[in-house]
Amino acid sequence: MFLDSNCGGFFGVELKKAGFDVLVVTGRAEALSTLIVEDGKVWVEETPDLKGMTTMDAEKALKKRLGEEFRVLTIGPAGEELTPIAGVFTDQRCAGRGGAGAVMGSKNLKAIAVRGSKPISVYDPEGFKKACWRARRRIRMHEVTARSLPTYGTVNILETVNETGALPTRNFKTGVFEEAWKLSGYEWRRSEWVKDKACFGCPIACSKLAPVDGKILDGPDYETVWAFGPQCGVSDRKAILYANWLCDAYGVDTISTGVIVGYVMELYERGVLKADDLDGVEAKWGSGEALTRLVEKICKGEGVGRELRLGVRRLSVKYGLAEAALHVKGLEMPGYEPRAAKGMGLGYATSDRGACHLRAYTADKELLGYGGAVDPISTRGKARLVVDYQNEKALIDSTGICFFATFAFSFRELGDMLSRATGLPIEETEALRLIGERVYNLTRLFDVREGVTRKDDDLPGRLLNEPMPEGPAKGSKVELEEMLDEYYSIRGWSSDGVPERETIERLNLDKLVEDLPTR
Repeated sequence: MFLDSNCGGFFGVELKKAGFDVLVVTGRAEALSTLIVEDGKVWVEETPDLKGMTTMDAEKALKKRLGEEFRVLTIGPAGEELTPIAGVFTDQRCAGRGGAGAVMGSKNLKAIAVRGSKPISVYDPEGFKKACWRARRRIRMHEVTARSLPTYGTVNILETVNETGALPTRNFKTGVFEEAWKLSGYEWRRSEWVKDKACFGCPIACSKLAPVDGKILDGPDYETVWAFGPQCGVSDRKAILYANWLCDAYGVDTISTGVIVGYVMELYERGVLKADDLDGVEAKWGSGEALTRLVEKICKGEGVGRELRLGVRRLSVKYGLAEAALHVKGLEMPGYEPRAAKGMGLGYATSDRGACHLRAYTADKELLGYGGAVDPISTRGKARLVVDYQNEKALIDSTGICFFATFAFSFRELGDMLSRATGLPIEETEALRLIGERVYNLTRLFDVREGVTRKDDDLPGRLLNEPMPEGPAKGSKVELEEMLDEYYSIRGWSSDGVPERETIERLNLDKLVEDLPTR
């Protein structure tokens, strides 16, 4: 499977200042090691003393050794142990989805440390500066980027998502959480947030800091609050904060961890698992104690946690209840209910890295009303919406620009910045979308080479067969097959989800498909 994972922060800028656009790491070190990059030089040092350290401690140790100016990307003990849900961390920010931490662990690579002092040049410095200032003015005028995100962070949407019946609750049994108000952006701001935090050069500062275990640390975002909150029936903010800290320290994806805990709680409710099977944990819905104890076991790989950290797909093979194992292509699902937002469901199913809410964030129109609302429960027009959003997001991710910033400015303004940075004539919206379309088809071809077809563009049985029991989407199920047919047709893919030869040639990808299997 193809994977990319993003964490924002300062590491990418430091890498550019060190003289590199990309690092490609091949092979495996004989001992646990750190890759060091400094102003055009790259070398590897064995760092066995970092073994078993948390992400925070490893970063602190490397900065003490190399210099506080270094930016450090590291894995925790979970990554060293090749845990499938392990992430990669820097400045307490996490590239969590898809197991990138396990990939680093497989290379015996504990960390990458970077320091750079080189200037960053662009094609048209003055024009680029003016284009960026125009974009910043837009950011400071938009409701989302000027008020909502700076004040409350991403968790501010939780109550709205709940009101639309799209907040997955108790392992996606329903889309309405009766205690959502306790987890609102207002409540977090009032009782937990103590400071705002921004990535490099960002005027939004959507990250929020909170006290945990006597320290001021990065607090949870919307997805983490959902995963440890409504997904598990929990409204205890302190328990959610502690679970988030555990995952950040040991290097684990919070979304996957919360979905695993929710699945375990449903198995417990049904009598498939008992407290004795869970090292004495009574995994009841809504229990903050059960949540934190299970998360701790998963993060540390202790007792039953060694099995749970394998993910819901593998757990469902052993324990059954596959229809309630919430994943796509092995990646646990994020916090938007597809029965209440059909575009999100199609986006999950067709994502190149498994269930991903960011590949096609149709929730902005379906649930939040940004840029013109659409009927969330209807399938009409959703295939086109998902294709357009996937193409646009592929371009945005390729630029390195934060997705949140693009809520405020247009593709034309994005093209202006890119043209002035690179000298390439790519101001037109359609040209930009074509770049995104090429990227998305290329990643699909990668997945097809690895055996992905229509059978993998699927959703869990609960979402396809069980009507939503309550809320605005009551009675709704996801009509995936009809949306898939239209989606493949728009994409220029076969009925089995493989890009057609005509599509490959139109996008000038024919030289890159030599390994494409015959279907």
